[in-house]
Amino acid sequence: MKPTPTLPGFGKRLHVQGPALLGRHAILKPLRFLSTALLNQRRAFIRSWHSCRGGAITPRLRAVLDGSGGADAAVGYMTPGRFEAVARDTEAAPPSPQGVAGALQRVPMVAPPDEHINSAIKRASRIGRNKRIKNLAAQAKNRAARQMDALMKAVAVPLNGYVKGFPNPQKLHPFEAALLDLTVKEEHYARVLGKVNSLRKSVLEVGRSYASRASSASSKREAEDIAEEGFDTMKRVYLRGSKSIEDLVGIAQKLRPLPMLDTAIPTLALVGAPNVGKSSLVQAISSGRPEVCNYPFTTRSIKLGHFLVDGRRHQLTDTPGLLNRNDADRNTMEMLTLSALQHLPTSVVFVLDLTEDCGTSLADQWRIRQEMKGRFENKIWLDVLSKADLLEDEFAEGDKMTQEATSRDPCAGAAQMASCLPDAFRISTVSGRGIAEMKKGIVSALSRQEQQQEA
Repeated sequence: MKPTPTLPGFGKRLHVQGPALLGRHAILKPLRFLSTALLNQRRAFIRSWHSCRGGAITPRLRAVLDGSGGADAAVGYMTPGRFEAVARDTEAAPPSPQGVAGALQRVPMVAPPDEHINSAIKRASRIGRNKRIKNLAAQAKNRAARQMDALMKAVAVPLNGYVKGFPNPQKLHPFEAALLDLTVKEEHYARVLGKVNSLRKSVLEVGRSYASRASSASSKREAEDIAEEGFDTMKRVYLRGSKSIEDLVGIAQKLRPLPMLDTAIPTLALVGAPNVGKSSLVQAISSGRPEVCNYPFTTRSIKLGHFLVDGRRHQLTDTPGLLNRNDADRNTMEMLTLSALQHLPTSVVFVLDLTEDCGTSLADQWRIRQEMKGRFENKIWLDVLSKADLLEDEFAEGDKMTQEATSRDPCAGAAQMASCLPDAFRISTVSGRGIAEMKKGIVSALSRQEQQQEA
């Protein structure tokens, strides 16, 4: 006999002997079309759900979607247990080599420990007697066991959701994995989730133990005492491990507001020493008002802007300023810059301030440039000299040096550095000088970047 399908969409499930019955009986013919529409809706939902998660369509799921999966291909496939089976197939699918982007912003909401346990106890306490059981002792045992089971699930299920809902760093996009480490430290993150999982196991152990004891109680009074003791023990065990939940609340509060860069579209990174004018350039280039990005490990905001090239959206961001020092001595913000350059498909616009008003000497700016250009030699690279309205004389002298091909030291002065970078864009966000030419250079750079990515 063919498996009995279930028609979804009804308060009471309607069972029929095979799909053909829907066509043979006139009274059921309308249901045939309704069930087909519902099935198509659910198939589309599964495909969309998988697409959003970046999961692969496994052979088992393909059989379900194509209607060739035996019992699983029946109309009532999406029962809770079977939905979980589909979810397991998705979890088992290999992640994209690039990792999943945006997962940090989608971490679960974590309830405060006191609120969680008190709500669970209140819910479990509402479970009443089964009036169909006439024996009072059996009735009390049944109620106590069900209360402990309900309490266990009310506590353990959210904990399981936390453990599974917070992303595995190894499955994140490399930039987001680096951002996770910079924000909360990956070691601390893993340790907290490990403790939450251990707490979940302890909750399950307590719940199963007391539910079993309640079922085996010899009297009504003993069953009630076991339930009371079980509630107290469950609360004590949970609160003893509640520090891990509090830590997880803190982690979620730091991760959820993190700015999300689209790792799939071309990105322009403005790099340079602190205060050289990168943020002003983002403002000048962006099509609209740049988004102000705040990171929990600094009070400094970072601007993220967007602009269109031939109708296609691109993004540009300033990056935290770099100082002339070894990586071991760099602060968290500098490491964020290096992570963005290393893991994102970026073209680099390196900004230099030849006036030295930024507080970093020409020599240090040059050394930073040379180090970054050597480290990321495969990046499309543009040089920009900011505050050009203050450097007219120096640029004229530098142009003369370039024409005469005289030997010059880029660290000796603004004119010498300008002559060493004859192709650099000379811009001023105050007067607007050079902005249009720089935009053309950026379009060309992004075009070359796309060609590199497609090759």
